[in-house]
Amino acid sequence: MTIKEIYEKFESVGVLTASTIHEGEVHSRIMHFNGWDDDGIYLRTMSNKPYGRQLKEGEKITVCGIDDNRVLGHNEDGVPDFPRGFFIRLIGEVKYLDEAAVREKAKTNEAMKLAVYDIEHYPMMAEGNFVIHKGRGEIYDHDFGLTTRDHKLLRNRFAFGGATFNKVGPTITDKCIECGLCLKNCTFKAIKEGTPYSVIPERCDDCGTCIANCPVDAIELSKPL
Repeated sequence: MTIKEIYEKFESVGVLTASTIHEGEVHSRIMHFNGWDDDGIYLRTMSNKPYGRQLKEGEKITVCGIDDNRVLGHNEDGVPDFPRGFFIRLIGEVKYLDEAAVREKAKTNEAMKLAVYDIEHYPMMAEGNFVIHKGRGEIYDHDFGLTTRDHKLLRNRFAFGGATFNKVGPTITDKCIECGLCLKNCTFKAIKEGTPYSVIPERCDDCGTCIANCPVDAIELSKPL
């Protein structure tokens, strides 16, 4: 995915949750992005706020959102009923942009003109502009009711700015005896026959059912994003 496509996917959600670290604690708040270009995805706040100080000091952020903010329903058995949609998340490295850099970008980037407007109306925003210049993330497209396809998930991982990501899900090793229990028990249709059997990453929820059912411990745990 391009930076533009990633930004537009987040923009389709609109309101997002962002988290930073301060003294070993995770601090989260509601936010949204403020534009993009080939250098990354932009966000801003006020430099006096803890959020701004944490971005400047830690240079790290995670962001996530869901396209449908309705409260989950439940079916007659009490099982959560997700409407079809997607989650999106991003782990990023942040750079601070000084006022001069913001004003320079505003000459060619329409979205950055609003950043200049904010600086002129809220002085503490002059030092509150940042760009996620390097990041990796994932779109988790879910259809648990199988309304549009015959499997529940399509997971698409992405990276930009030189970042890389690990594949989704566990790994079936050469210890596999091809008994088929993982395939039989996977409700996500994320197992493929072969020698050895393999996980289909884009369909895998990493639920662990295959691991629990493997009689020879042939399946290794997944790696984080």
